[in-house]
Amino acid sequence: MKFRKRHSAGKVNIYTEIAELANQHFAVNLSQGSPDFHPDPRLQNFLIEAADQNLFQYASVSELPILTENLIKFNKKRNHPLELSENELAVIPGATYGIHLALATFLEPEDEVIVIEPCYETYAPAIEIRGAVPVYFQMEENYSIDWDKLKSLIRKKTKGIIVNSPSNPTGKVWKKEDWDQLWEVIKNTDILVVSDEVYDLLCYDHREFYSARLHPEIKNRSFSVFSFEKMFHISGWKASYITGTEKFMSAFKDLHQYLSFNINVYSQYALAKYLEVFDAEEHRKFYQSKRNFFYHLLEELPFDLDPKVEGGYFQTVGFKNIKPYMSDLEFSKWLIETIKVAPIPYSAFYHDHIDTGKIRLCFAKHEDTIVQAVENLKKI
Repeated sequence: MKFRKRHSAGKVNIYTEIAELANQHFAVNLSQGSPDFHPDPRLQNFLIEAADQNLFQYASVSELPILTENLIKFNKKRNHPLELSENELAVIPGATYGIHLALATFLEPEDEVIVIEPCYETYAPAIEIRGAVPVYFQMEENYSIDWDKLKSLIRKKTKGIIVNSPSNPTGKVWKKEDWDQLWEVIKNTDILVVSDEVYDLLCYDHREFYSARLHPEIKNRSFSVFSFEKMFHISGWKASYITGTEKFMSAFKDLHQYLSFNINVYSQYALAKYLEVFDAEEHRKFYQSKRNFFYHLLEELPFDLDPKVEGGYFQTVGFKNIKPYMSDLEFSKWLIETIKVAPIPYSAFYHDHIDTGKIRLCFAKHEDTIVQAVENLKKI
């Protein structure tokens, strides 16, 4: 039996490859966006409390009612409130699952989806597994978007576009004006938007988060994907949620019910209870202080620093002034093997693996981890 490859990405993703190499060489791992510190003890206690609850009867519904109610309340309390009904959201096993299934609701073979690069590497496989075609658009050097160039990519086959704000890996946050510009590009088309908003709570220096749902027109043509894992630094829980109009979510749940259907009810209970006490502003300040701490230490090193990121977990640095003859993949492996720090090469965020001269470093780590990484990097 032969199995045809369903996507163009590598057999092993870059995160697994780098993690294995980091373990092999005992390197400080700043590659994955996986915090190495414990979540809030209150969340852990709510999970323990959940074990004593009689939750089995809810196996026939997708979400615990208390989680639905608290998500609606939480989104209403944002600086820019998101109005949701129970028919406009679904709790899902991870953001990647949500993006895959959102695309599955409307893509047909040979349809095209615009992917803005640099970007998280799972977008293209999600499109290709559907038999559709990713069409790549590269941002400008400062990670801005040339809207005329973007518009030039649109054809009859263009059915979707994936947006990520705050962005992984760039850390850029879309402004209200960016959503207005996008609408001008797509308004005379049938293009749908899949908006990856998993770092929504991590916007720094008084930048405002704008969801696709806040735009009066785009909200009727979009799915927005959020992540409890990023909200509460609980990597591994595989807990996220997705929103859209009632019509969009009906199409989504029509597929969702025959795949995952729900996530385990004990984590749902814990997440619901934690939403009642969670302080989003303290959470944002916590990560902004980590970004500032890390950036200040990086300034002592010979890297070519990008500006401080506007949001998310990651800082970009250039290295051509250190090893001008190395590709970013070669430099990453050298850094792991020789300096004992593991980054992600920036070429991983481009479909053609263009050599960028940059690496991505994660600052969502314990302070001791950051200090150890910087001490190692001083060996450069």
